[in-house]
Amino acid sequence: MGMDITVVTADWEHLAGIPADARLDALTDAVCPDSCCDRCEEADRAVPGGWVGQRGTPWCAEYRFFGTTGTYAWHFQLAEAWEDLRPAAAPALREALDRFLGGLFWYGPDRWAGAEPDDWPRPAPGFPGDPAPWRPEVLVLASPDEVAALARAWEAAAPRLEELREPFAATAARRPAWLGTFDIAGALLREWGEAVTGAGERGWGLIGLPY
Repeated sequence: MGMDITVVTADWEHLAGIPADARLDALTDAVCPDSCCDRCEEADRAVPGGWVGQRGTPWCAEYRFFGTTGTYAWHFQLAEAWEDLRPAAAPALREALDRFLGGLFWYGPDRWAGAEPDDWPRPAPGFPGDPAPWRPEVLVLASPDEVAALARAWEAAAPRLEELREPFAATAARRPAWLGTFDIAGALLREWGEAVTGAGERGWGLIGLPY
């Protein structure tokens, strides 16, 4: 068993109106609502991937990754793959993916130099009524402004991903078989691009719940 991840986008203004100590419970209830009826349950299971609107929760939506079975290991390994690929990437592509992945689940190039940030996740801006910055135990935490910056980084990187195919093949032996091909890794990266883009189009924030 390992850690899972559930990625959701949420209306930041609505979230700001929920007391800080109740926000994670509200998000959990939105993503995992009580059973309604067999028809609703079947409709929910019929969505294999992509955006899923939550029943009765217009301020929140879940993004389901098509092939990861919910486990966080896929995303961790994608970050590890980027560590291998960075030296081979052209400067502009490297900068764009550093910004994109660094705003999601990659700790940055100094991770193994002991410079891993000790304030992760960063406090979420945009909640002025909180007595202290909101810092939940989540895997991803990006405000709408941060999502917009991630979307711009993805827009710059997406057309150039094919440049990474050859260096990815050269380092594939370092990764598990289930993330051993560029097509699989690229598909997962594009799904993150879709998640960020969808959140940005709504003007909402992005959160990775650790379950």
